[in-house]
Amino acid sequence: MKTNYPMTNAQMLRDGKTALVIVDMVNGFLTEGVLSSPRSASILPACETLLQFAKDNRIPTVAFADCHEPDCIEFQSFPPHCIRGTSESELAPRLEQIGGYLKIEKNSTNGAITPEFQTWLAKNAAITRIVVCGVCTDICVMQFCLTLKTLCNQANRPMEVLVPVNVVETYDAPGHNADECNAAALQFMAQAGITLTSEIAY
Repeated sequence: MKTNYPMTNAQMLRDGKTALVIVDMVNGFLTEGVLSSPRSASILPACETLLQFAKDNRIPTVAFADCHEPDCIEFQSFPPHCIRGTSESELAPRLEQIGGYLKIEKNSTNGAITPEFQTWLAKNAAITRIVVCGVCTDICVMQFCLTLKTLCNQANRPMEVLVPVNVVETYDAPGHNADECNAAALQFMAQAGITLTSEIAY
């Protein structure tokens, strides 16, 4: 179950060493397009609350947005989605209204390997904790978290990767059971040293 974890007090995130990363909370995964899902959209209110807290407390924030050219090679593995210039590639309107983040467009499932993020990570050397929210738990979120953790391990850089499980979600589809995929992804992340928490308590 996604609830069998302790809560995290929001006040500990106000230490000046914490950042927030939002993964793919774009229309194409939430409300429109072939890869959109009501399950993914269900975490939007909690993500909005987390972003507002981050903005109010001047917590550095990165928001990844899936954004592809029409001939993207990723479409050999996934149906065409989040094509540049369409509303699918735009962040959810409420997140845009809140603002306070650096938006990074990504052309693959793994935002951690984008040059823009790696530059941001290097420039923010004081950050020792990154809170992660978004979709999908077993694809873009897990790949980002595992890569971030291993990048920091390789550099011998202390980094807690913190995932509140109420702000990550995946989709249901034939051959892709959301509950099973969520459980497996969370287990893989925990085994890799990712910190799982049930939610942020404000």
